[in-house]
Amino acid sequence: MIRGARERRASGTGKATEILASGLASINIAGALGLGWLAARMLFYDGLMVVELAICAGLIAALAIVTGGAFALKRRGRTKAAIAVLTVAALPTIAVFGFLLYLDSNPIDMR
Repeated sequence: MIRGARERRASGTGKATEILASGLASINIAGALGLGWLAARMLFYDGLMVVELAICAGLIAALAIVTGGAFALKRRGRTKAAIAVLTVAALPTIAVFGFLLYLDSNPIDMR
C-alpha cells in the first residue's frame, strides 16, 4: 500500500482517478458478465437465436479486449488514457445491453 501511494504521488494521479478507473472497469466487467448471462438465458429459454447470440459474443469479446488494453495502459502509468478507453467502452455497453433486453422481450420473427 505504501508503494502504491508513493507511485500515485510520483505519477500525479490522485485517488479520484483511481476510483474512476476502477468504477469504469467494473462497468465493463459487469457488462460482459451480464451479456454472458443474457446469452445463456436466451439459449436456454428461446433456443438458438443466431443474431442475438452473435451480438452478445462479439460485444463480450470487444469488452474483454478493451478492458485488458485499459489495464495495460494503467499498468504503464497512463491512467488518464485508460480512463478514456474505459469510458468509450462503458457508454455503448449500457445502450447495447438495453437493446438486447428489448430484443429478448420482443424476438425477431424470421417467418
